[in-house]
Amino acid sequence: MTIHCPACGLPILPTEITPAGDLAYCRLCERTATVDACRAAKPLAQHPASSETPPKGLQLTDNLTGFQVVLSTASWVALILWPFMLVWAGGSLGGIYGPQIKSGEFSWMMSLFGLPFLAGSVILFGVAFMSTFGRVTVESGQDGVLRIRKGGLGIYWTKSAAWMDVVSAEVVEETRRRKGNYTTSYACVLKLRQGDPLKVGTGTDREQAAWLARYLAGRIYLRR
Repeated sequence: MTIHCPACGLPILPTEITPAGDLAYCRLCERTATVDACRAAKPLAQHPASSETPPKGLQLTDNLTGFQVVLSTASWVALILWPFMLVWAGGSLGGIYGPQIKSGEFSWMMSLFGLPFLAGSVILFGVAFMSTFGRVTVESGQDGVLRIRKGGLGIYWTKSAAWMDVVSAEVVEETRRRKGNYTTSYACVLKLRQGDPLKVGTGTDREQAAWLARYLAGRIYLRR
């Protein structure tokens, strides 16, 4: 017998039931309920239209033909990144390549020495750009294709898969160590019938990743 979360109406896997068989945990809602309450809960298909408001930074467009979720990656960090990038790029690249351009003489040694600074400038520009203009869009329409687009100002990188091939959505937590400190980031990961999963990163915002995973899991469950 399939049991459902009393809060979101999505199925709860048998592995999320305690050994005693009295409590069940919904990973998408991050809530615990009694198994009896889960047995009595209505599945999502019998719930009224969801009124859960997307968290700050997410915009939802939902209709009969498909959906679109837009995540803004804009951050106040851009106020620091742009000046730092301009100083870094202007100082390092200007000092290495400027004299060559001015004199019209090319130096292999100096040019090779400048490659790490050039790569660092490109990475800094990308981070600053996404922190200012960045958007991540998850959408599917009448063509039956799920698209994840990342970029801004008309410049996007796109990953796609057949919507019917998406079988689940879940929140994944990633912890990295940098200079003795640990940073935690979150992502909504979509598993496919075949091929590598698709990941939608939300940075350090777990609430956004959890909401997106619940919403997409609901769409997968209903398949409408």
